[in-house]
Amino acid sequence: MPSATNLEREVPQVDQFVTLLNDALNHAQSVKPTATIEPPLTKSHFEPFLVQIPTIFPCASPTYESENAVSERGRQYAAVETAARTVFSSLIASISIDSSEFVQVWNLLDFLSVLSDSEQCDPALLFWLVEELLDSQTVDGCRKIFDFLESRRERITAKNMKQKQLVILRSCNDLLRRLSRAEDAAFCGRVFIFMFQSFPLGDRSSVNLRGEYHVENVTTFEETVDASEDAADKMEVDAEAGTPKDDGKDTKPTTKAVSFDAKNKSVSEKPLDTDALYPIFWSLQHFFSQPTTLFDTAQLAKFKSGMEATMVAFEMAEKLQRSTKGGDESKIIPQKRKNPEGEDDLRSSNNNPKYLTSRELFELEIGDLYFRRHILIQAFIILDFLLSLTPQARAKIANITPQNRSVVYGDKNLGDEDAQWARGMKDRITAYIQAESDGYFFFRVVESVISRDKGWVRWKVENCAPIERPPVSPAEFNDAKASARRLATNKRLRPTPMGSLPLDFMKEGNEAAMEKLKDPARWQLPDLSEFKKKIENDDLDLDFARNEKDKLQILEAKASKTWRALRIARRAKLSAFGKIDDWQNIDVIFQDQSDTEETPEAETNNGRRPDDTKPIILSGPRGVGKSTLVSMLLDRQKGVFGKIIRHTTRSPKEGEVDGQDYHFVDPKAFNTILDGDYFLEFNNEDGFDYGTNRRTADAMEEAGKVPIIQLDRQGTQAAKESGYSARFVFISPPNIEDLEARLKKSEDLAEETIQNILNTAQEDIEHSKSDQFYDIVITNDNLEEAYKELEQFIYNSTQGTNGVNGHDAPVEEDVQMNDETNGGENS
Repeated sequence: MPSATNLEREVPQVDQFVTLLNDALNHAQSVKPTATIEPPLTKSHFEPFLVQIPTIFPCASPTYESENAVSERGRQYAAVETAARTVFSSLIASISIDSSEFVQVWNLLDFLSVLSDSEQCDPALLFWLVEELLDSQTVDGCRKIFDFLESRRERITAKNMKQKQLVILRSCNDLLRRLSRAEDAAFCGRVFIFMFQSFPLGDRSSVNLRGEYHVENVTTFEETVDASEDAADKMEVDAEAGTPKDDGKDTKPTTKAVSFDAKNKSVSEKPLDTDALYPIFWSLQHFFSQPTTLFDTAQLAKFKSGMEATMVAFEMAEKLQRSTKGGDESKIIPQKRKNPEGEDDLRSSNNNPKYLTSRELFELEIGDLYFRRHILIQAFIILDFLLSLTPQARAKIANITPQNRSVVYGDKNLGDEDAQWARGMKDRITAYIQAESDGYFFFRVVESVISRDKGWVRWKVENCAPIERPPVSPAEFNDAKASARRLATNKRLRPTPMGSLPLDFMKEGNEAAMEKLKDPARWQLPDLSEFKKKIENDDLDLDFARNEKDKLQILEAKASKTWRALRIARRAKLSAFGKIDDWQNIDVIFQDQSDTEETPEAETNNGRRPDDTKPIILSGPRGVGKSTLVSMLLDRQKGVFGKIIRHTTRSPKEGEVDGQDYHFVDPKAFNTILDGDYFLEFNNEDGFDYGTNRRTADAMEEAGKVPIIQLDRQGTQAAKESGYSARFVFISPPNIEDLEARLKKSEDLAEETIQNILNTAQEDIEHSKSDQFYDIVITNDNLEEAYKELEQFIYNSTQGTNGVNGHDAPVEEDVQMNDETNGGENS
């Protein structure tokens, strides 16, 4: 870099520019009295000083012309650099970065940025001073310097980036060498992000073109246990497996996350014990950091056996955890571990040390789901690397010329047997990761990251071809447009358009054909009554069907006729569609309109629609009678209400029917609904997910029915907090003793389970007394009376609601009606 630090100070231009810089900094303090990095100083703030530069350096004038202009401009750059370094050195020698006066350094750098953009100094001068500033400060001071760089990044990298990029890259790399990847992980990330944002996407300065691996990343672990000690340990284990052995010594109990005893054989392969698995498992880290060692056949065989043993151990750990799930004494390390002070998850900490390879911690690590996933992700990447050496993978990049042979390994090939093993192991890892409740989404993220990384690898194979494409010229655009027009234009017209019938019958002399077109049967819709007889005949044929094939054909024919009848009936009898519960019975559309008109008697028999059609959410303790009340409402008001069935990931119990009790789905389908934000509420009980699909309730409302949803207190609160528009009803028992008697009488439950239900019920009852939550609280002391109160609330929602929801008092007419209905008692 050009430097003027050795110029003699008697050069008058240097002294004059030092004076100019000091005056500019004094002016900056009056313009920006704060001691913070923000706001930045711009060209407008230094305009009085920029006009003085041509008086010091005549070559700085836009109108200056000379044969030695280039050399004079070089002298100007050297003098400006000397003056800037003089002022800069004086500031950092006398002012601490923690002092409020250090704002003068930020102001100086802002002025140099303005000079750089105005081409009055070397474009890289600002970053040369920043580089020296970083070298002179501690890590904490470097963080403040980076606060300045990040706040000015777009401005200081907008112009002359070619002259600045080398010093930016050198400064950032020198800083990264000083930082600890474990203790300063966040700061390292800031430095990397600054470089990524400063350099263009297609820049090759930070690309590992030679395909070098981090061979210095060595994972150390304990040496193999001595054979005599191992034998003694095994004999001790055998003694413990039988009668407990008391040798008079104090033994310290140990808690193990996973036990690989021989008696635990729940997988096809026999798992190794932890002592035998320990060195095999940790030796895999050598292959993860140096994949090229797998080119050796012996090393590849060692890697394959190590992966097989590791997968068997992981699968055994997973099965043991599932079999012991819910037990208090055999719980594995929780998935989300928190420290005693209740701080954030340890996985989000900045501290990222190397693996803890102590033999005593090995079993606990195997029992940690996140640890297993981390190892499998590394294995997944190595298996992708191996599969990139197959002939099929090489064929995809065969047409790339020239290739970056450093990352292609053209002389290495993976055999068919090894390739088949690698694919099988990838599928095995994929199935293992996706088996967990959130495994599908976790693996989707991993797959997306790896897929994107493959794109970058291909870019390196292509020798980092330019990412930016030149714009299309007008001539190329016109040629492409003309070619598209030629391809889309038929060169020869068909005598008859494709898909059309010839119209020769319309010629003169063929009057009979024309008369046939006038037949009303050709253009008029058939009468609705014609389909009634046809559908009845299909029902009759269905009763006499000889086999399933004939029955299926008849059902298809009936479905076609039913659909055509509904299309015709929609014009005049659309109101009758809401009374159709089964598509195989549409007799209501064949009745006269006068027969289907609603009358008070019809309302009583077929159900009466309430004025307020918002969904109804019933909540209450278990065993209080919510399901019975819902069944009575559905039976007595037919066709008006519809019960919303919840989704669950558990298997049906004995007597449960899919679609009536629950919608039984697998975790993948449940998570798909959850990912689409279709659940009104969801929770997890005993390891299984439950949720209410909002789409189902919306569809029922569109069909003209009033949805009824049964939820517990947490589900009701979730629905209310999400802003779901509904009416909330709480069914309460007369007292806890009555609820306990009902539970013991109606359900065969353990005493502990009943007590848990009663404790939850007491909390629900207390919560129901809070204002502005439930619209009404109904006490189920007498089932018929409770139903009448529920029905009265649904069909007369403007009445008072036990003071729960804080509604206004009913008007006089409503009070009188309530008195007459309830025998003088206001509900």
